Amino acid sequence: MVDNKELDYHYLGDFDKQMLKVIKSQKDFIKTPVQEIWHNDGDQVLAFMRGDLIFVFNFSPTTSYTDYGFLVPTGAYNVVLNTDASEFGGNNLADDEVTHLTNYDPLYVADRKEWLKLYIPARSAVVLRKN
Repeated sequence: MVDNKELDYHYLGDFDKQMLKVIKSQKDFIKTPVQEIWHNDGDQVLAFMRGDLIFVFNFSPTTSYTDYGFLVPTGAYNVVLNTDASEFGGNNLADDEVTHLTNYDPLYVADRKEWLKLYIPARSAVVLRKN
């Protein structure tokens, strides 16, 4: 843990502390299988699901994406952690108070999946929880 708030490294410690809190809030998290939702090496985007949590990473150092879509179980999702939040040294480019609703696609009705579209800034990670 970094106690000196004058150093930017404290943001990493703050994020780590909150990530552990999120993981501990998920019952049997360690026993829950990881399901890959999406990976695109060209875009440098990775998304996976574990229980009711969706983890989305944009590893691109320069490219942010608007309305980047992933097929996920139909429903509503809320942001529970975002590295772009000012509390973690980010730029607050996304509104984390918004409830993200999936978008209907007739091709995936049988799978009970719809498109979740997000704004994902460059060099960021976001965790969402299904309502």
